[in-house]
Amino acid sequence: MPPRSPFPWYLGGASLWFAAASLQVFLLQWLFVGELGIRPMDYGLIRAFLETPALALLLVGGVIGDRVDRRRLLVGLSLLACIPPLAIVATADALSFWPLVAFGASLAFLQSLSDPARQSMLSAVAPTDMQRTVTVMTIVTTLTGIGGYWVGGQLEALGLRTVLAIQAACFFASGLAVLRLPPGVGGGVARPGRGLASGFVVLWRLPLLRNVILLNLFSSMFNAGAYLVGMPFIARDIYGGNEAFFALMMMVFTAGTVGCNVVLLALMPLRRPGRAFVAMQLTRIVILVALWLEPPQWLFFVLLAAWGVNMGVTSTVARAMVQELAPAEHRAQVLSVFLFGFMVAAPVSSLVLGAVIDFAGPTTGLLPGVPVSLMLFAGALAAGLWRFESPSAAGRAGGSA
Repeated sequence: MPPRSPFPWYLGGASLWFAAASLQVFLLQWLFVGELGIRPMDYGLIRAFLETPALALLLVGGVIGDRVDRRRLLVGLSLLACIPPLAIVATADALSFWPLVAFGASLAFLQSLSDPARQSMLSAVAPTDMQRTVTVMTIVTTLTGIGGYWVGGQLEALGLRTVLAIQAACFFASGLAVLRLPPGVGGGVARPGRGLASGFVVLWRLPLLRNVILLNLFSSMFNAGAYLVGMPFIARDIYGGNEAFFALMMMVFTAGTVGCNVVLLALMPLRRPGRAFVAMQLTRIVILVALWLEPPQWLFFVLLAAWGVNMGVTSTVARAMVQELAPAEHRAQVLSVFLFGFMVAAPVSSLVLGAVIDFAGPTTGLLPGVPVSLMLFAGALAAGLWRFESPSAAGRAGGSA
């Protein structure tokens, strides 16, 4: 990195936020399923209820992120994010349904407002080509996410109040790290008059960018969705695990994601990153079927790590392609549409997979991902991802020449 690069402070802020957000994912999954003991269908309804209202705010966050000083926006949202975990501390001894719903909804709203600005700022602080920058950020933030899951796994030993206080401290420290960025870094560049539809208009004019986002949407629906909805019930009902077992599951999955990104970093810039996305669709089918067969515990963890590798390659490659292809003046809005697709998938998959698990058992929720992966394989080939050549790789080759 160049001297006095702002990237370490950006990376620190993003990593601390991601650690707190990962802890949030763990808490919502385990407290609803493991502590309150709700049924799969009810859990799917709760996730849909929490995630659907945040969709509109995500698009608003994209518009705001293209117009305002993103540094000041992220600092303010980090401070606001400290409030929900501290507020829920008052009910920690007698945790009930509605305070937990309010806790989840409030942080979902803040995440929707912050994500487009944070991700669009990345191009302003990138120390190297976009593929490597995205991969480095994924590795570091995912490692801190493992730390968040580990803290969640200590729930019984530390107590819910301490865990929530740690979460609030991570949000606060994230704001302090962002505050160290130079004023105006990644400031809004959109011209006045740009509205909520601007990101969609840009996508309509750029077919390859649009195809990447659509493919990622369907990948999220029944692949990432199966992980988020099915895993707590598989931990509880198939393997008889407690919160520590569930945390270990999430850590193993995430470790696979980190490992694959370390390998990707060594290979980058990839000349044809779309080919990695295409190949992952077929390997995922084998993993999902093997998990559906309810393997012994040691093999289950091996397959979880392999699934993490698969999802890590898919998400990193897709995000890097979107970052490379998005026009600078609309980058936050395009990224908000990219995240919007992921969040649209979440309530749909929660409702569908919650009903499937309720009717046929936890591992059955993995099976819809098999035909979806086959369709994604065919769709990615038809969309031109196999032939796509990365601007990062082309620029590096040109510079070497």
